[in-house]
Amino acid sequence: MGSEEQAAAMPEATEKQTIGWAAKDSSGHLSPYTYTLRETGPEDVYIKVICCGICHSDLHQVKNDLGMSHYPMVPGIGKAIVLQQQPLLGHEVVGEVLEVGSAVTKFQAGEIVGVGLLVGCCDNCTHCKSDEEQYCNKKIWSYNDVYTDGKPTQGGFAATMVTHQK
Repeated sequence: MGSEEQAAAMPEATEKQTIGWAAKDSSGHLSPYTYTLRETGPEDVYIKVICCGICHSDLHQVKNDLGMSHYPMVPGIGKAIVLQQQPLLGHEVVGEVLEVGSAVTKFQAGEIVGVGLLVGCCDNCTHCKSDEEQYCNKKIWSYNDVYTDGKPTQGGFAATMVTHQK
């Protein structure tokens, strides 16, 4: 690993504070909310959010229309994919990679990435091994869900976020 890559490698157990816009109840109002990002793992990327759109699903979750919302909740979506210099429309997060975990192979600091709906899955089932994580029974949504370490997921209506490189 070169010196630039080492400088961008993320210490494995570092937690970072960030500020997001969170729903604190079902009123639909968002307000500033400071929280700690989950620990960045070996296959995670830490990104600075440049922009994040909104879709009707975000509104339904914020207002608890589906009866399963947990507050405080920072809405927005999350799974890293490389953008190919194309405009990105819709509810996806766009951000710049600030740091990468030691086992990250798909990204490096400074790259612009997109973040989709899922931030985790089991990586072992037939669906995951076929790159169809959306069908995994253990998928982890980018917000209003819980990571395997027990920390709540928070979405892209924030200054920064941590997501898996996959």
